Amino acid sequence: MTTRFLLHSSMACALVLTSAATWADHTEINPNITEIKPGDSVQVARLPDNIYLRTEDDPDDIIWDRIPMYRTELFPAPPVHQSVKLRFDEGANRSKHLHFQVARSSERFYVRLQWKDDSQDTDTTVDSFRDGVAIQYAIGDTDTSYMMGSGPENPVNIWYWRADDTNRVENLAAGGYRSTTTLDEQHVTGAGAYYPDAIEQDSLWRVVMSRPLSADGEHDVDLAREQVPIAFAVWQGSDNERDGNKRVTHTWILLDTGLEGASDS
Repeated sequence: MTTRFLLHSSMACALVLTSAATWADHTEINPNITEIKPGDSVQVARLPDNIYLRTEDDPDDIIWDRIPMYRTELFPAPPVHQSVKLRFDEGANRSKHLHFQVARSSERFYVRLQWKDDSQDTDTTVDSFRDGVAIQYAIGDTDTSYMMGSGPENPVNIWYWRADDTNRVENLAAGGYRSTTTLDEQHVTGAGAYYPDAIEQDSLWRVVMSRPLSADGEHDVDLAREQVPIAFAVWQGSDNERDGNKRVTHTWILLDTGLEGASDS
C-alpha cells in the first residue's frame, strides 16, 4: 500500500467525519427557533383552560409542538472564587446552546428545557459528576445580580433539577455566593428524560419544571406580574461541572407573561 494511498484514505475519512459532525450540528440552525440574547424579551404562551398535559410535567406531550421554541447561548460562569478556576477543563470553556419554551394556563406556569449532551451522567462520585439544569428568577427587578442575587435584600428564586433524581425539582433561594438555601415550600414539580441518538452529539436531555401560578412563599418568584427576569444554568457532568463551575446565561432574559396590569415587584 503506497503512502499516497494512505494519505488519500486518511483525507477521505476525515472528510466523512467532518461531514457527519457538520450534519449533527445542523439541527442547531433552525429558522423556526428564535435566537434569544440576554436582555431580549420572550412571550409566555397561553394554554387554553381545557388543554392539559398527559401528566403534569410531561416532557414529550404533543402540546409542546404547538409552543414557540427559543434558543439561547450559555457561557462558563464567571468564577466567584479562585478555587472554581482550578476545575475548568478544555470542554467546560466552550459555550453551549439551551432550547427553552415557556407557557402558562390560568393556574400553572411551565418551562420546558432541552439541550444536547453526548453522555448521560447520573451519579456523583469522587471523579464523576451528574448532569443538571436550573432556572433562576429575579424576585425583584433586573437590577438583581444574575450571579445568585445581590444580597439578602435582593435575592433570587432557583428551580434546580438534577439527573440523579429525574422526577424532582428543588425550590431554592439565594442572596449571593454561598447563600443557596432550600425553601420550606417545595411546590415546584418536574420531570426529565434522556434521549440517546445514533449520533452521540445529537443525544439530549428534556426537562419540564412547573409551579402553580400563584405562590405565597417569601422567596417564591411572583409569576403573576407583567414581566419576569429569568436566567438559566446547565451542568454537564462529562466536563466535570459542579457547583459554581457551570454554563449560564450572562444577565437576564425577560419573560412577558401577557398579564397586563399585573402587579410588578
